[in-house]
Amino acid sequence: MPPRGVATKDEFLKALNEATSAAKEVSGHLTDKDSYILTMLAVCPTAAGEVVEIGSYKGRSTILLSTALGFTGDPRMHACDPFAALGRPGQDLATDESVYAEFKTNLQVRNLTDRVSIHRCFSVELAEQWCRPIRLLWIDGDHSYAGATADFEAWHGFVSPGGCLVMHDVLHHPPGPSQVFVNRILLDDKWGACGLCGSVGWAQKVRSFEEAHAFRKLKVSLYRKVSRFTCCAALGARIQGWNKLRYKLLRARIPHRSPSFEAFADLIGYTLRGEA
Repeated sequence: MPPRGVATKDEFLKALNEATSAAKEVSGHLTDKDSYILTMLAVCPTAAGEVVEIGSYKGRSTILLSTALGFTGDPRMHACDPFAALGRPGQDLATDESVYAEFKTNLQVRNLTDRVSIHRCFSVELAEQWCRPIRLLWIDGDHSYAGATADFEAWHGFVSPGGCLVMHDVLHHPPGPSQVFVNRILLDDKWGACGLCGSVGWAQKVRSFEEAHAFRKLKVSLYRKVSRFTCCAALGARIQGWNKLRYKLLRARIPHRSPSFEAFADLIGYTLRGEA
């Protein structure tokens, strides 16, 4: 059974306010819209399993998630990051011992240490020994195509039917997350309900073929819009000049507004407490 989640829009807004307030002073690239949808996914569980974060940096999303999870029946989560300066294309947030120390301090001062299991390693290394179902998988690691693909390949199989996979910077450059979202999620019948909010792309793993078919129109519509945008930065294309203008125009045409609590709950089949 999924853990208990929030029952009303007011409960969600309270969770959102506490989570964003706790995380606002921490360095990171989460926007208000990113935080909104990530919190909503955290407090509206639709499957049993763990919450896993890939890519933590100084803990902005870790703090957001672990605070929001305090409003559910299971406030614990897993954070995976090697905290090693890699210098890889697509990863602009270099990490080292000082960043790791700041990450731990940020959790400690907010009394969240007991809620977060820290795995200091590469995600593919952790995946080799992982064996538990996941209800929410947040991928925000190496943004290169190779890195985003490796994270997806290593972890998507652990997401429970009804659970959700979430990727950061789907609508930002570099193109790794957007290429994975377009080609491995929107074109795959393992995934059903999906959407974009801010720069976050998310999708729910289906429980049946019929469920996948029901969301075909939504997925194809998103695919057509996002794939054109993704092509602007694919294969090393530079975002400058006319291509930069085209990149911005195509991004603006992709629906990425914050959904209402009621619309989101209906889309993912989230049953409020007290409802049949």
